[in-house]
Amino acid sequence: MKEILARYEKCSVDVQIEPISHHDVEYRGHQGEILEELDQYNQRIRHMLGEDLLALNLTEMEELEQQIGVALNRIRLRKDEVLLRQINDLSKKGSILMRENQMLHSMIAAENEMTGSMLDMETREPSSVENGDAESLSLQLDHQTSTNSNSDHLQTFLRLGPYQPDLPIETPGLK
Repeated sequence: MKEILARYEKCSVDVQIEPISHHDVEYRGHQGEILEELDQYNQRIRHMLGEDLLALNLTEMEELEQQIGVALNRIRLRKDEVLLRQINDLSKKGSILMRENQMLHSMIAAENEMTGSMLDMETREPSSVENGDAESLSLQLDHQTSTNSNSDHLQTFLRLGPYQPDLPIETPGLK
């Protein structure tokens, strides 16, 4: 037992307790202020969320209502800005799509005109040469379906020469 007490005394002498400095007291004071401020902010957040309202008097509730109104106005303004930006972006995209649509319509119309002019050439009456004495020339495009034992397919023939309506088509190799 004497040994244990001797070791205890030896250890307690080696450990020196430093006195509390003035700075430590200041920090602890600031720490208390900071904790109190944090509690106040947490209380204000609870009030804004509609909690713990029984502790508020009429003027505090009016101030809270005004703060919430100002915050709500800021939120609405920001929301309106975001919506206007989205509307402008969608409007730009819409105009781009409209231009692309118009371009595609014009391409289709041009292709239809080309196809239509080729069809017109098939059905058009031949025009005479300027002096009127020359023969009329025609370009005829005829389609004929061949019925082979292996397959049915469409053949196209082109005739160039004097116009002769209802001229029979001579097709080599087809009967």
